[in-house]
Amino acid sequence: MNWESRLLSEEELNHWYGTESGSDREFEMSSDQANPVATAPGSVPPPKGGTTSELAKALIRQQVATWPMLREAVAGLEEVAFKHFTIKGSDVFAQFNPARIVSTAAKVDAATISQRPCFLCAENLPAEEKGIAFGDRFAILCNPFPVLLDHLVIAAREHTPQAIEGKFGAMLDLAEGLGEDWFVLYNGPRCGASAPDHFHFQACSREGVPLFNDFDFWLERDSKENGFVVSHNYRFNLMACGGADRQQLTDWFARAIAHLAKLTNSEAEPMLNLIVTFERGQWSAFILPRGKHRPACYDAEGDAKLTISPAAIDLAGVVVVPQPDHFARVTAEDLEGIFAEVGLSQDQMNDWLKRIQESEQ
Repeated sequence: MNWESRLLSEEELNHWYGTESGSDREFEMSSDQANPVATAPGSVPPPKGGTTSELAKALIRQQVATWPMLREAVAGLEEVAFKHFTIKGSDVFAQFNPARIVSTAAKVDAATISQRPCFLCAENLPAEEKGIAFGDRFAILCNPFPVLLDHLVIAAREHTPQAIEGKFGAMLDLAEGLGEDWFVLYNGPRCGASAPDHFHFQACSREGVPLFNDFDFWLERDSKENGFVVSHNYRFNLMACGGADRQQLTDWFARAIAHLAKLTNSEAEPMLNLIVTFERGQWSAFILPRGKHRPACYDAEGDAKLTISPAAIDLAGVVVVPQPDHFARVTAEDLEGIFAEVGLSQDQMNDWLKRIQESEQ
């Protein structure tokens, strides 16, 4: 089955506008901040000529109704358990989500990848899986192993390796198209992408994700330099930039990544995760630089072992822990140590910032 037969038209999705389904729920924080709970707001039909966001939500409804695997996965999100921690003043939620063991424990070495069919190519998708077009190069699909509500995978229609070069503009366009209810993410091929052989973004509902509650606080607290900001004393070292000028953002990103590659002695793409949002006519782009793919506890034995493999969602504050015993014993100290271990040090961040500033003088 090729992409032409996989992609649904707007007309084919008309029936699914304004239809309530298990996917039409948003995370809210309970009063004791112990875990996100689900609410079910009413559904509002979109105007004629659906936006990308409206089409994506219609796709989710259609797929939940027609694809049993996804229906069970979305229903399963209501059963996941959470533990709440505070790390350096920021909320962090450990999520017990056993279905995510497929991604958390994925083998991404070249030998393993070469021996399995690509699960993002059209011909290898489940028969029930459908999508919608995003431009000429991408297909929006539902993620059958969701971490958050409205979890999408945006796959390139051509089988091409996971590499952000030349595609950051498309990430901005996707965030703008999906709008303020969503965030778009990119996991680098060496730090979270379970399909490093096939280029893809992901997108999810932003409700209940701590990073977005934290952002205004530390953006105001930290000094801004040349339109971007570096976090200080945050639970994970990151750099962010915001604005309404697409070209300025793409230029800034290219410079920032080039200097990060030099700083980390990366011949290929430096290790990173990316998050982009769009609201009130402006983008916010977060670069989460990495020093390591997985923490030492991932390969440890006995009680020291924690099957946690951080990617963008984890670093944003929802840490997936698929093993029940690991979930039971994980602590704030464990997570703070993992964040520090897989990220860059403050000295490295300061060096990165200095390199960017000097290049712009």
